[in-house]
Amino acid sequence: MTVRMTRSNEISSNRAKGLLDMLLPRPSSTFLIRSAPPAGDILVVDRSLPPSEGRKAVLATEKGLRLATLGSGFDPASVWGVVTWIIKEPS
Repeated sequence: MTVRMTRSNEISSNRAKGLLDMLLPRPSSTFLIRSAPPAGDILVVDRSLPPSEGRKAVLATEKGLRLATLGSGFDPASVWGVVTWIIKEPS
Protein backbone atom coordinates (compact mmCIF):
# COMPACT_ATOMS: atom_id res chain seq x y z
CA MET A 1 0.00 0.00 0.00
CA THR A 2 1.27 3.47 -0.86
CA VAL A 3 0.75 6.26 1.64
CA ARG A 4 0.91 9.91 0.66
CA MET A 5 1.64 12.36 3.43
CA THR A 6 -0.52 15.48 3.49
CA ARG A 7 -0.34 18.31 5.96
CA SER A 8 -3.65 19.27 7.49
CA ASN A 9 -3.37 22.80 6.09
CA GLU A 10 -3.03 21.30 2.58
CA ILE A 11 -6.36 19.50 2.73
CA SER A 12 -8.80 21.33 0.52
CA SER A 13 -12.30 22.03 1.69
CA ASN A 14 -13.51 19.81 -1.18
CA ARG A 15 -11.63 16.81 0.21
CA ALA A 16 -12.91 17.47 3.72
CA LYS A 17 -16.44 17.82 2.38
CA GLY A 18 -16.00 14.57 0.44
CA LEU A 19 -15.03 12.76 3.64
CA LEU A 20 -18.03 14.18 5.49
CA ASP A 21 -20.34 13.25 2.60
CA MET A 22 -19.01 9.69 2.73
CA LEU A 23 -19.37 9.35 6.51
CA LEU A 24 -22.63 11.30 6.85
CA PRO A 25 -24.74 10.77 3.71
CA ARG A 26 -27.89 11.62 5.72
CA PRO A 27 -26.78 14.27 8.24
CA SER A 28 -30.25 14.80 9.71
CA SER A 29 -30.42 11.17 10.87
CA THR A 30 -26.74 10.43 11.54
CA PHE A 31 -25.02 10.69 14.91
CA LEU A 32 -21.45 10.30 16.13
CA ILE A 33 -21.17 8.34 19.38
CA ARG A 34 -17.96 7.59 21.26
CA SER A 35 -17.86 4.04 22.58
CA ALA A 36 -16.95 3.32 26.18
CA PRO A 37 -13.30 3.05 27.19
CA PRO A 38 -10.92 1.38 26.72
CA ALA A 39 -11.71 1.29 22.97
CA GLY A 40 -13.11 4.81 22.71
CA ASP A 41 -13.96 4.28 19.03
CA ILE A 42 -16.27 6.71 17.28
CA LEU A 43 -19.42 5.05 15.97
CA VAL A 44 -21.22 6.64 13.02
CA VAL A 45 -24.86 5.69 13.57
CA ASP A 46 -27.70 6.23 11.10
CA ARG A 47 -31.19 6.15 12.59
CA SER A 48 -32.92 6.09 9.19
CA LEU A 49 -31.53 2.72 8.07
CA PRO A 50 -33.53 -0.45 8.66
CA PRO A 51 -31.82 -2.93 10.99
CA SER A 52 -30.93 -6.37 9.64
CA GLU A 53 -29.35 -9.55 10.93
CA GLY A 54 -25.55 -9.44 11.08
CA ARG A 55 -25.31 -5.63 11.16
CA LYS A 56 -23.82 -3.75 14.09
CA ALA A 57 -26.35 -1.53 15.81
CA VAL A 58 -26.82 0.65 18.85
CA LEU A 59 -29.55 -0.75 21.06
CA ALA A 60 -31.62 1.19 23.57
CA THR A 61 -31.69 -0.80 26.82
CA GLU A 62 -32.82 -0.10 30.38
CA LYS A 63 -29.19 0.67 31.24
CA GLY A 64 -28.69 3.01 28.27
CA LEU A 65 -27.25 2.57 24.80
CA ARG A 66 -25.06 -0.41 23.91
CA LEU A 67 -23.36 -1.72 20.78
CA ALA A 68 -24.35 -5.17 19.48
CA THR A 69 -24.26 -7.30 16.38
CA LEU A 70 -27.85 -8.15 15.50
CA GLY A 71 -28.70 -11.84 15.68
CA SER A 72 -31.58 -13.71 14.07
CA GLY A 73 -34.04 -12.99 16.88
CA PHE A 74 -33.37 -9.29 17.43
CA ASP A 75 -36.18 -6.97 18.49
CA PRO A 76 -36.43 -4.13 15.92
CA ALA A 77 -38.04 -1.91 18.57
CA SER A 78 -34.82 -2.00 20.63
CA VAL A 79 -32.63 -0.74 17.75
CA TRP A 80 -31.75 2.93 18.25
CA GLY A 81 -29.70 3.12 15.05
CA VAL A 82 -27.54 1.15 12.62
CA VAL A 83 -23.75 1.54 12.71
CA THR A 84 -22.42 2.56 9.29
CA TRP A 85 -18.78 3.27 10.20
CA ILE A 86 -16.44 2.67 13.13
CA ILE A 87 -13.56 5.12 13.42
CA LYS A 88 -10.76 3.61 15.48
CA GLU A 89 -7.91 5.38 17.23
CA PRO A 90 -4.54 4.19 15.98
CA SER A 91 -2.78 1.92 18.42
